Amino acid sequence: MAQTRAPALSITAWQVIQSMQDGVVLTDAHAVIMAANDAFCAVTGYARPELIGRNPSILHSGKHNRAFYTRMWGALRKCGSWQGEIWNRRKNGALYPEWLTISAIKDKWGHTLCFLGVSRDITNPKLNEERLVHMAQCDPLTGLPNRRLFVERLKRTLSSRPAGKSLAVLFLDLDHFKDINDRWSHATGDAFLQAVAARLRGCVRRTDVVARWAGDEFAVMLNPVSGQRDAARVARKILNILRRPFTVNGHRLRTSASIGACMIGGKLSPERLIDQADRMMYAVKKCGRDGVQFWSPAFPIRACSAAGGNS
Repeated sequence: MAQTRAPALSITAWQVIQSMQDGVVLTDAHAVIMAANDAFCAVTGYARPELIGRNPSILHSGKHNRAFYTRMWGALRKCGSWQGEIWNRRKNGALYPEWLTISAIKDKWGHTLCFLGVSRDITNPKLNEERLVHMAQCDPLTGLPNRRLFVERLKRTLSSRPAGKSLAVLFLDLDHFKDINDRWSHATGDAFLQAVAARLRGCVRRTDVVARWAGDEFAVMLNPVSGQRDAARVARKILNILRRPFTVNGHRLRTSASIGACMIGGKLSPERLIDQADRMMYAVKKCGRDGVQFWSPAFPIRACSAAGGNS
């Protein structure tokens, strides 16, 4: 079969391509770059002479596997076009997302003459999208996951938990936090909560989750733990670290925490587990604060005797 040759660009066609704000690249049937407009060069960071004669694979980001490109070329062969979001790499090594449309240009016999790629850098929309997701899932004051994200992660962890693996939920409330707000101002109270969040992060592992539940309430998922003794050790560590003085806005502040805890067992819903830990937290509050209590079916009888950080 005679080799098909890509048609030369007319002056008018080149002027149209150059006037486009989207990046445009033209390759031959073997994906060798023949032309690229100024917008394409600006986005990729390559000068036009650096692109001509090379394969667009120089832009590969490494974020897509071989199956991704197999599907892309399959669509081009079957349908004559492909479009979708793709990550590429600029000349300086920076990764960026773009919306790419590739069309196969064919002759009257159906032979592919060349490929035309039109791309639009979507870095800013992507950043805005990620920012919106972050705002929906994270507490704006502390940067911790919020209640919604904590419940989602707990659900995901429960659904994929291997048999025999234990995890625990801690629900903690700062003792006398209202006094800090009333005495020193809400701005100091906010800064204090940020300092508390930083200490809580330092008490847990990468596999654990610390979230701000609401106000001065925080939730912690410990995953995995070897048993209640292991979870109690972490709870006591949190109690001890929060008892240390804080220096916030020039003020020396002290606090403690009431912690309710629940070991994960059976097929309880995340909401039920959190409720159990929450009830234990209030049991600690009633028994003098500054302690930890684990959920037990008999908690109304033994709550006060087991609270106070000894369990």
